[in-house]
Amino acid sequence: MSKRKKLLLSSIMCSLILGVSAAPVSAETIETFNLDEMVVESSRNHKTPLPGGFNNDSSRVGLLGETEVIKAPFTVQSITEDTVSKMAMPNQDLDTVLSNVPAIRTGTSPIKTDFSIRGIATNASAYLVNNIPGFFIMATGPITNTVGSIDAMIGPAATLNGSTQSFQAGGISGATPGAIYLNTKRAGENDLIKYTQTFGGHGDYGEYIDVSQRFGKDRNVGVRIYGQYDDGGLAISGAGQRKKNLFANISYEGETTKSNLFGGYYDQKLMGTERRFALHSSATKFPDAPDASKSFDDPDLMHQDTNGYIVTLNHQKKLDEHVNWFVNAGMNQSVVRRFIYNSEFMLDENGNVMGSGAYPWSDHIYIQNQYLQTGLKGDFMTGMAKHNVAVSVDRSHRKYYKTGKNRKDLGTTGNIYTGLIFKPGLLGADESDKLKKNLNHEETDVTLNIMDKIELGKLTLVGAVARRHGDYVGKTSQIKDDNWAPTYGVSYAPTDKFSVYAAQAVARNRGSFVDPDGGNALNANEYLDAQKLKNTEFGIKAKPNENLSMSLAYFDMTQPNTLKTYSTTDPTKYWLSNNGKNRFKGVDFSVDAKLADKWNTFGGFEWLDAKQEVTTDKRFEGLPTHGSVKWSGVWGLEYKPDEDTSFTSRLSYTGTGKFVHSQTARVLDIPSHVTLDLFASHKTRINGVPVKFIAACYNVANDSHWIAQTGQPNKFMLNNPRSFMLSAEFEF
Repeated sequence: MSKRKKLLLSSIMCSLILGVSAAPVSAETIETFNLDEMVVESSRNHKTPLPGGFNNDSSRVGLLGETEVIKAPFTVQSITEDTVSKMAMPNQDLDTVLSNVPAIRTGTSPIKTDFSIRGIATNASAYLVNNIPGFFIMATGPITNTVGSIDAMIGPAATLNGSTQSFQAGGISGATPGAIYLNTKRAGENDLIKYTQTFGGHGDYGEYIDVSQRFGKDRNVGVRIYGQYDDGGLAISGAGQRKKNLFANISYEGETTKSNLFGGYYDQKLMGTERRFALHSSATKFPDAPDASKSFDDPDLMHQDTNGYIVTLNHQKKLDEHVNWFVNAGMNQSVVRRFIYNSEFMLDENGNVMGSGAYPWSDHIYIQNQYLQTGLKGDFMTGMAKHNVAVSVDRSHRKYYKTGKNRKDLGTTGNIYTGLIFKPGLLGADESDKLKKNLNHEETDVTLNIMDKIELGKLTLVGAVARRHGDYVGKTSQIKDDNWAPTYGVSYAPTDKFSVYAAQAVARNRGSFVDPDGGNALNANEYLDAQKLKNTEFGIKAKPNENLSMSLAYFDMTQPNTLKTYSTTDPTKYWLSNNGKNRFKGVDFSVDAKLADKWNTFGGFEWLDAKQEVTTDKRFEGLPTHGSVKWSGVWGLEYKPDEDTSFTSRLSYTGTGKFVHSQTARVLDIPSHVTLDLFASHKTRINGVPVKFIAACYNVANDSHWIAQTGQPNKFMLNNPRSFMLSAEFEF
């Protein structure tokens, strides 16, 4: 994007912000449970939306519970259930709505869940379902039609929940700077029976049920059951999906007790969805992106099948006026059988497939997770200071089985523009259904969490510490670690419409042993301490009137990585340490506004300066981190001619990505791109039956472009082509 275009975009954003009317907008005051009340949010009480209605004015912040966005000393964003239902239609993935968060960049293969937060790579392991972590990995993600609202914690707040398994970001890459809370759909005040049909423009049909009922003398027992059956083609030529699931959410709300039980089973299949690429060391420029509607594997043979179950329990008992006891527990099982390419397609600058990685791979993954957290939460006074304290202990346990079988004799060749060449033996090469369980690792993490939020007039102080004990048993090693992870935050709000804040946290991952590497590692078999991600943030939040809400944050993160320090006497020998360093500095801005009576907007931008500061190969020092993008932003505009109708456009901009070749240290530009998505919804009645229509078009211009893969050396993705979706929801 040229400087002139950037200035034009900035001018438009500023004009929208400055043009917001100061006239008050009526809003219903709806109760939420704050820190000094119960942890489990009531299913019959909804959050109050910010101006425009796309985000909420309160968000879950770990064990701090429901907290007003303007008073939280961290970057938090709570996406409303209405936004989720409109932008992440039930047969789409959640990245279609997570891209509304300026600090998050999405874009990956449909068989992966990768995304990034402030330039640091993560994946679906950053999701928590009803406060339960650890259910998902890179290859398995959440079930979209079960999700109500989404709370995104960005930056230092990511350490405030409890145990985080080392699988979240890999054993040697430090902890992730964020946590995404998925709040499942629960029974509301009104009983309902809904039947929904969806249709995608390439032959994808879906059917959904959603039943919500309340029982009991005071209607304090809520039951919500929802299920999905979806089958058909994706916008990618020849690719398809089949999804089946059935879930139930049962909630109870008494005078002193609140409980929520969620659980269900899912089964889904993806075919022909390969979009991953790498660049050969000979390339001096980036090849042009091919037609995004093409499939780059055989849709009849290549697949990923996933099935499993999820169960969560949230329970809280009020012991007296100031003390609550709570339990968060959950378990899940995932089975993945897939026949995909072993790695990324290796391309030269002319789009020729170089063979490396383009051979098929039968894979079997089997995962079991259990999680239990219990503790006390209460409030008390010391002088004029009100303390809101939470103390908990949690235990997270995972068994991870993985078996794979490569067929290097069946490598795919050809060209991404003129066509791929598959070998005939591919037809009978899939052995994924025959592979047995093979234990890869088992991990148990136990964490003591202590936190205190102190309210002293206009000042709010947050202090938290987590003491983590980890026990990781791999195929050839066992790693035990004990470490502390502190978090500090302060917020000053001279009025209820303005606040300034600062926060810092140190997030830790597990330690590691040094592999002998054939005798080259001089500190072989030594234990390296757990890596730590240091995260600092300063910010301003303002809500000058009921039509406008804004936040601006500056962040500075230091991410460690492994470093080889070579011997001066023998250049083949080295010491291994965690003293390598990447540095991420930047600015996040977000805005929610009601521009006029029928016009709403949301959006923001991120400026990121991501550098490799200390590396083994000195050629990389000072270069950008892998896949980093300096400028990115999102802007949404909604027109609501009446209460039953809305038209929304979303413009996403991703600036020039920096591709750093892992062998040559050559830096190449991945061209910037702009994507337009359109959404429409309308409520009406057909023969007296209430019907809600939702239409969506993703990538309206059908643009084909590369997507930089943040934090992943030598990798990039091809985007998805234009896709149409239409749904009709009937309520009985």
